[in-house]
Amino acid sequence: MKVSELLDFYSTNSLSWEQLDYNNGKIKNLHYGLIHKGVPTMVDAACDYLPYIKEESMPKSFTLFKEGDVAFADASEDTNDVAKAIEVVNCDNQQIVSGLHTIHGRDNSEQTVIGYKGYAFASDSFHKQIRRIAQGTKVFSISARNFDEVYIGIPSKEEQTKIAKLLIVIDERIATQNKIIEDLKKLKSAICEKLFCTPKDKQPKV
Repeated sequence: MKVSELLDFYSTNSLSWEQLDYNNGKIKNLHYGLIHKGVPTMVDAACDYLPYIKEESMPKSFTLFKEGDVAFADASEDTNDVAKAIEVVNCDNQQIVSGLHTIHGRDNSEQTVIGYKGYAFASDSFHKQIRRIAQGTKVFSISARNFDEVYIGIPSKEEQTKIAKLLIVIDERIATQNKIIEDLKKLKSAICEKLFCTPKDKQPKV
């Protein structure tokens, strides 16, 4: 079905990084830079690190994310990253809004299960359609209107659940393996430092 028929879209803010603060605040803000590089496909609002809006920069009106809402990055220098999407989960006790260069979508008709949309919008079939319509020279962009031309497959909810569970498990395995790799890199670096330091390096500094 058309993405525009599946999702309802909500206004977003245009706050810059200077208007955000990782340490203090009440409402968190999803900047498009985090979608490109920073957060996973399934954003766990309770765990993933998002900045707050500074009190003096608080927008007058906004729409908070609900469980299963999605956000797309509407611009990128690479056509492969235009419309890169995330899905928000575990946000019942969190206040999060969609920020600069994002498109905030919600399946109000509940035709999808939690976890399915994020992966469906990460599929190659979806992005092939986006690349065809993305506009720009140095920076490629889309708008919510472009979703009238983009389609997504909607299997039964039972099938969606199976797909989401499988891909979530794989993502968790990838995250675990990446942490193991980073820990091994640190261990290797420490061992090399001990093994290959020169006698001069071992002398106490005066």
